[in-house]
Amino acid sequence: MKAANRSTIRYFFLWLFIVPPGVFYVYMNYPPVQVNWMYAAVFTLFGFLTVYYPIVRNGTPVFLVLWVTVPVFLLYGLFVEMIIMQISIFALLFSLPSKMPFMQRFFINSIIYFLLSIIAAIVFDIVGGEIGSLEFWSVIFAVFCYQFVHTFFNDILLKLYTTYKKIDSPFFSKDLWVDYAMILVMLPLSLSLYYLLQFVGAGTFLLLGIPFFFISLVIRLYNNSEKVNDNLQQVGDIGHGLAGLLTENEVIDQFVEKVADLFEAEFVYLFDNKDGWLELVRSFEQGKYINLDLAHLSSGQGIAGLVLQQNKPAIYSEREEWKAISKDYSPDEMQSVLCVPISRNQKIEAVMLLASEKKSSFADYQLNILDLLCSYFTVSVEKARYMQEAVMRSERCALTKLYNYRYLEEQLAYEMDRLKNNAIDNLSVVMLDIDHFKKVNDRYGHQSGNDILSQFAKKLESAVPVGGTLGRYGGEEFVYILPGMSKEDAVEFAENLRAEIGGHSFEILPDLDSNRHPLIVLITSSIGVSSAPADTDDAMTLLRNADRALYLGAKQAGRNRVAEYVK
Repeated sequence: MKAANRSTIRYFFLWLFIVPPGVFYVYMNYPPVQVNWMYAAVFTLFGFLTVYYPIVRNGTPVFLVLWVTVPVFLLYGLFVEMIIMQISIFALLFSLPSKMPFMQRFFINSIIYFLLSIIAAIVFDIVGGEIGSLEFWSVIFAVFCYQFVHTFFNDILLKLYTTYKKIDSPFFSKDLWVDYAMILVMLPLSLSLYYLLQFVGAGTFLLLGIPFFFISLVIRLYNNSEKVNDNLQQVGDIGHGLAGLLTENEVIDQFVEKVADLFEAEFVYLFDNKDGWLELVRSFEQGKYINLDLAHLSSGQGIAGLVLQQNKPAIYSEREEWKAISKDYSPDEMQSVLCVPISRNQKIEAVMLLASEKKSSFADYQLNILDLLCSYFTVSVEKARYMQEAVMRSERCALTKLYNYRYLEEQLAYEMDRLKNNAIDNLSVVMLDIDHFKKVNDRYGHQSGNDILSQFAKKLESAVPVGGTLGRYGGEEFVYILPGMSKEDAVEFAENLRAEIGGHSFEILPDLDSNRHPLIVLITSSIGVSSAPADTDDAMTLLRNADRALYLGAKQAGRNRVAEYVK
């Protein structure tokens, strides 16, 4: 904010050095003569309205203000044209949202259009143009040069500004031709207004003004409908993209990123509704995710909480409208805000908040666009959750939530291929079995046995090395797949694991005892270790070797020990 203020002050002094002295110089040396002040007032109104309601093409405003300022220049000279152009700048500031401070925008645009007025007038004079002339061909040529130079140097000055501000803006953009094509539109309009005023008088403003603004309105409505259709097409593409994702996190991330891009929002926050409390699940600022430690929002708290409470969207054009409502985190750059509830089956599942650094950045029609996009989102999340559950059921043990035998086989084959392709140097398998587990079931009941298996699995899971895989092999047997771990390291890992298991207390609630109360049970485990390429180069053989070491080397030797496979 301080940097913006300093920049505004610099532009103010630059403006003070250029514009007021320049206007005074023009007035003293080229004073206006015989000004019809009623005409001048109408011209000012037309100029203001023309700039305030621009024609927008592909998000780029097209200003046709020269159809007003050229007749003013031909009738009254440079000074009056310059004043009307400077007044019209205020319409530009009010009509187009921007994150730049208001006064800074005024100073920059005032300087640019002052210079354009001077440069275009000089070229008009060089090519032989005369103020007040009615000679058609000389006037049309001079006006064409005037408008061409005005457009050309407008692009040049804007390019110099963007280069100074280090803004990536190509000079030869795809919309550049539109600026020059507009000369062919403004040339006949401006000359018609000029000549008809000479011969018809004030009625010319009705004769040309009403059709001009009516046609501009029709074009604006058409462009708005085109923009809506384009947004709907993008929503369809985004929806298809979301439907193709398989995990919930992927769906959420892509949804947030696409919404930020579609709505040109610098800030996007997604809240999950948990029993009337909003929990922040994603925060996306300036094109990247950030971690925010925000407390849960209750219903009615802040903008998002208010949307949750009222179950209806909210749009704010600028910071002043919502800063009293927002009680939580809000960056200083945030201005306009769009916040909507995301519902599924008449229930609010989440709340999304979009914010822009520009004022008046969001329109009412965008609510319907975002609502449609949210429908795609909720369906895609539900589908992703179903797919994740299906994958988990096919890959995981229902009791321990560890990988099952089928997954272990596939993972072991994959790691063995990596070993053969020299992606890793070693591959070890560690197989564990709970000692005397049948006695536990017989004494305490199968439910207590299941409780021990679940606790045992969590204990093993806490010890999985980086890159390792743990799964339930079957019954009370578990397997570690350890890529990159040598046989010696695997044996050491197994010994440490055996000691930790032996010293761990497992709590159960026996279901065979009429007087049920928590009971501590101590268990031990026998472990077998095998490695590749030391023992074999075949995946299933590696698994069988670990199994053989477990039963022949550990269990038959007395249990509660580690045995490595020996050829």
